[in-house]
Formats: sequence, C-alpha cells, structure tokens
Amino acid sequence: MVKHHQQGMALLMALVMMAIAVTLVAGLWYNSRLTMFRNYNIQQNLQAQHLSQGLLLWASDMLEKDYSESEHNYDNHADGWHQGIQGIVVEQAVLSGELTGLNHLFNVNNLVINNEVSDVHLNYFTRLLTALNLDANVADKIIDWMDQDQEPRPGGAEDFSYAAESPPYKTAGGPFKHVNELRFIAGIDEAQFNQLSPYVTALPVNQGPTLMNINTLPAVMIKALDTAISEELALRIYQQGQASFTRMNDFYEYDDVRFLQSVQENKQIINQLVDVKTQHLQARSEVAIDEHRYQQYMLLQRYNTGAARVLMRAPIPFLP
Repeated sequence: MVKHHQQGMALLMALVMMAIAVTLVAGLWYNSRLTMFRNYNIQQNLQAQHLSQGLLLWASDMLEKDYSESEHNYDNHADGWHQGIQGIVVEQAVLSGELTGLNHLFNVNNLVINNEVSDVHLNYFTRLLTALNLDANVADKIIDWMDQDQEPRPGGAEDFSYAAESPPYKTAGGPFKHVNELRFIAGIDEAQFNQLSPYVTALPVNQGPTLMNINTLPAVMIKALDTAISEELALRIYQQGQASFTRMNDFYEYDDVRFLQSVQENKQIINQLVDVKTQHLQARSEVAIDEHRYQQYMLLQRYNTGAARVLMRAPIPFLP
C-alpha cells in the first residue's frame, strides 16, 4: 500500500513538474513571439516614418518647382501639386500622398492677435456669417473665446457662460489649435458648425495675420470682401473654380470690379485679407506595409521660394 502511495506521489510530482515545464516553455515562446512582433511593429513604424519623410521632401520639391517655373508666384486650382501621388511602390511599401491648400478658408485666429482684435478681419467675418445666414454674434463669441479678459463683448460669452455646461469648462484665452474647437463655442450647435466649417480654418499667426487666396476662395467668401460685390459678380470672379489672377492688380482690374468705387477705395483693407498665393497647406502621407496603413498629417507653411516647412504634425486632419 505504501509502495503504491509512493508511486502515485511520484507520478503526481512528475505531472506537476511537466506542467510547470510546459508553462515555462509556453511563456518563453509567448514572450519570444511578443518580442518578435513588437520589434516587427517598431521596424514598420520606423520604416513608415522614414518613407513619410520622403513624401514630405517630394511635397516640398513640388511646391518649390511650382514657383520656379512661373514668372509670377501665384496659386490656383490648376497647380500640379494638387494631383498628389498614388500607389508608388518603394522598399516593399506602397506610398500615397496629397497636398491640400488651406488659404481658401478664413483663419479664425486672425480675429485676435497678441490679444488685440483685428477690426479688418472682424468686419470681414461678420459679413461672411451674414452671407451664410448664421448669427453674426458668433464672431463676438469666438473673440471672447480667444481673448484673455473676462469682459464679454456685446454678443459674446466668457467663462461664466460655459460654467453652466455639463461638464463645465472655460474659454481658451488663446488661439485655436484646431478648427474643431468651434464646437465648444456657445451658440454653435452641430448643424451650425457643419454650415460654417467648410469656410474656416485655424492657422498659427505667430508671424502676423494669414492671407486668403483670391484664386481659390468660394464665391460666398469673395462676396464678403466688400459690400459692393454682388453674388452674381462673385460667381464671375470665382470662374467655376478656375480663377487665375497672377497679381492683386489683376483682380482690381477684372470685369466690373474695376468700376466698383468701394472696392477701389478699399484696396488697402482688401489687401490685408487676400493675396494670390497659397501659403499654408495640409500634407497627408499614407504608407501601406503588408496589411497595415500608417497615416500622418502635416501643416506646412511655404517660403517665398515656394518650398515649405513643417509647422505641426498630427494623426488627424487639420480640416474638420
């Protein structure tokens, strides 16, 4: 009986030791596989970053070439850099990239620079809101969101207006980082945001106000440049998206624009709003490796030569 008991205990111990050995082997195998996949993912990420940098160099070269091949530095919808690249195979990866100009949009950060309200941009934005059938008081609310005081403008809203929200929050007291922040502005619901967002952006203003591109502005934004510009004239200026003014003087001499006394008298003001160049762009890069896709978005600013530098990188688009 004792002998059988000892044999049973020995068998049990052998099974326990085998179970421990199998567990250790399985653990080692799992950790080995985990390390292998981790290293593989790190390698893929590094490769994707490397190839994304190559796409950025392509974008900068395209933008620089655009200006070097033209007598005048101007941009419109016909520029070659709009075409992007699709499905280029490099290093067993598939690359795609595209550039999207941002100067066909109004930069909300132009409303407040160095905590000072820009009347030129406020007046323009108010006209744009009216043309879009939106509440003009939205302009005051956006200014209150960015300024550093707690004194509400006539149609504005400061911290106390947002304290009643659930959860409560405060105004930013500085420029917008992304246009999606407009969703937090009092008086802008989802429907109004969707109505406004195709016409606005949020760009850095460290070097002063940004300019819109008259060649890429939608007709409603052209109309908002001056009260004398009719909807019909704005559509003619827009030319179904084919406008190609090489200088601002070409715009002032265009069609009936040259007969509009208000526009001719307000050239100095209009020149603070628009130009003929696209100086800010969104670059999107996509690197496909095996079944994985790596996307990155970059906010670019062009030099006078046309070449660009990166202002910001993000995993999501800078457009809403």
